Amino acid sequence: MIRKEEDCKEQNSQNTDVINTEGLGRVQPWSATAFQYISRIRLSKTLKRMTMNVPRAVRVGHSVTLGCDYDLEGSPLYSVRWYRDNNEFYRYVPKEAPPTRVFPLPGLHVDVSVSDANRVTLLSVGKPMSGLFQCEVSADAPFFHTEMMSAPMTIAGEKLICFNMM
Repeated sequence: MIRKEEDCKEQNSQNTDVINTEGLGRVQPWSATAFQYISRIRLSKTLKRMTMNVPRAVRVGHSVTLGCDYDLEGSPLYSVRWYRDNNEFYRYVPKEAPPTRVFPLPGLHVDVSVSDANRVTLLSVGKPMSGLFQCEVSADAPFFHTEMMSAPMTIAGEKLICFNMM
């Protein structure tokens, strides 16, 4: 709520709740407090040194393990999500039971038995699975800081089919 200068002077003389915050103009105290809190959230860095390991090319029919490493600097992990072309296909949330969840994407098969908070293994990949793979890591409360990295992966070649000719 914007107030006239006279109103603010009058309220200030009555010891009420209008303050002047540098660079913000006149705001209510709760607004200034909210702004300071939001500023602290933006400035806090709980995720550092995030790296992603996605091969540039994989042969059709082969399995591949994608990696996502990160340093939460002591903060608890909230979630790790994997996407292919902006479609989520794998989620790891340690507070859920079970912690892993797979979302169906045609032609994409996740080996949940070897996938975790840092790795996701795709079985028998096909050409349609080429695309941009993204890893999104979120720290838990109080900051919920989130970082995302992406890398392209191409599925190349033809699947080799062997016949036993006896």
